[in-house]
Amino acid sequence: MSRKTHFIETYVYDLLENPRKKLLVFLLMFAILFSSILLVVIGIVQVKLLPKPLADNFSIYVDLPEGKSVYETKEVTSCILDVLKNEEIITDMSVFYGESGPVDFSGMIKGRLFDKGENIANILVNLKREHDRDETSIHAVHRLRTVLKEKCQMHKNKIKMVESPAGPPNVASLVLEVTGGESYEKRSELAKELDALFRQRERLADFDILSDEPYTKYAIVLDEHKIAQSGLQTDQVKKILYVAFKGMEIAYENDAGAQNQIPIYLTLDRSSKRIKTPSRAQLETKLSSLMLLNAKGLTVPVSELVTVKEQKSSSRIISKNLSEMIAVVAETDMESQIYALLDIRESIQTHLADRYDIGKDGLLDLALKEKNSGETYLLHWAGEQKVSMDTVTDLGMALGVAIVLIFFMMVVYYENFALAGAVVLASFISVAGVIYAHLIFDLFTPTTFYMTGTSLIGFIALIGINSRNSLLIIDFAKQLIREKHMEPRRAIAIAIQTRAKPILLTVLAIIFASMLLATDPVFGGLGIALIGGTLAAYVVSLFIVPIIIYKPLLKQYSTKGEIHESK
Repeated sequence: MSRKTHFIETYVYDLLENPRKKLLVFLLMFAILFSSILLVVIGIVQVKLLPKPLADNFSIYVDLPEGKSVYETKEVTSCILDVLKNEEIITDMSVFYGESGPVDFSGMIKGRLFDKGENIANILVNLKREHDRDETSIHAVHRLRTVLKEKCQMHKNKIKMVESPAGPPNVASLVLEVTGGESYEKRSELAKELDALFRQRERLADFDILSDEPYTKYAIVLDEHKIAQSGLQTDQVKKILYVAFKGMEIAYENDAGAQNQIPIYLTLDRSSKRIKTPSRAQLETKLSSLMLLNAKGLTVPVSELVTVKEQKSSSRIISKNLSEMIAVVAETDMESQIYALLDIRESIQTHLADRYDIGKDGLLDLALKEKNSGETYLLHWAGEQKVSMDTVTDLGMALGVAIVLIFFMMVVYYENFALAGAVVLASFISVAGVIYAHLIFDLFTPTTFYMTGTSLIGFIALIGINSRNSLLIIDFAKQLIREKHMEPRRAIAIAIQTRAKPILLTVLAIIFASMLLATDPVFGGLGIALIGGTLAAYVVSLFIVPIIIYKPLLKQYSTKGEIHESK
């Protein structure tokens, strides 16, 4: 017998014989378990259930306020392109004005497929292959987002950097839906207050309120009486306005290779359509330059035949579950949305308490009642947070089912509730190793290493791995008691000494295999969970399992009269 093996057997036997040592081990065990949970609660080990995958491309959504022209949109996109064209990691870019680019499932969920107009643009950016660049797509977006916001902030634009979704696509990482109230204006006012609270939170970007900002527009109203007096037709005036400002189809070009006829558009030159500073005076000047020839051969300026009226735009009505809604959204920038959500939720309860009575509605949602008017609002969290909560619920249920099934399987196998409970308890204690492994790995990574949904999958896998270790020790100890009539203390000590090496070899095999996953952005949590959990399981097998199983074995075999050896 080697010195190390003898030491393990002697130590375990002394541990079971000395109540003080057992108490110290239990206290140490609970201290480690409690401290590991505390690391997550206070945020030293951070949680982000849906890690972002690496990609070779990303998109940029450019949104200007309603009413802005395509020329102002091009001014913003040109600034963006000038910044990005100097980036070595970018291979090429495609720009789409007034319409969506190639839309994937994520773009459809965000509603980009249906956005059209002169005030929007989409830029698709392709990066070098991952092995040809030193910077990941996640870090590239983080860096470029700051640069673009500093250099291309003009015309009240909103520039959104859109990466591959961390999980199922959603509108944004953080979505706060505002419903209730008696009018759109009241909901819009509350949404702006919430948007201000969002902007105060660090590590949030791409803020937006999913509603239309009211803007001034100008309507050209035809004066049919003046048109008739001038010897013109109403249709003539309409056509010249379309030709001047929009263009109209006048013919088709037939092409044998085309599926449909190709329309030919007639329009005036670009300068005639461009109004640099939208105003009544600018529009009237443009109309004065347009002339029509009447039946008498006289030219009549269009400005004499129409009236320019100033109007306010009407906002789109967005509804969900038959309730009108305005959503405040933001993206997290190198941070988990869980912590930002909790901070913003606390800010809402602090800053809006003067005007509203604030109550809880469910786990995270808030119900607001305005003190003066009595109007009620519901603030519902959606977006990536909802997917994260669904993930926690599903994986938590899976973990609970796994524990219950293993417990009842052990009850059937051992015909003993105490031993079955000991196996499950030993398996659960070792999850502290998962949390400490994430803490250690985070110290050696340049960015935060989160506990993710795949880490929870590692929790579930560890329940089975740890149960197997306990099974090996219990079965061998029972065999020694039955066949050698050993006292449980000696049987457990020999069982652990004998099984320590095979269990260690299994642990090392799992660790070496899991190292391949440790650096992956998505499955890294699973790899680290398996590494830390199996190491903790090995320690639990040596020091915690013997204490937990000793009394159940002693009670079980003392009643059967199979124990003859005193030591």
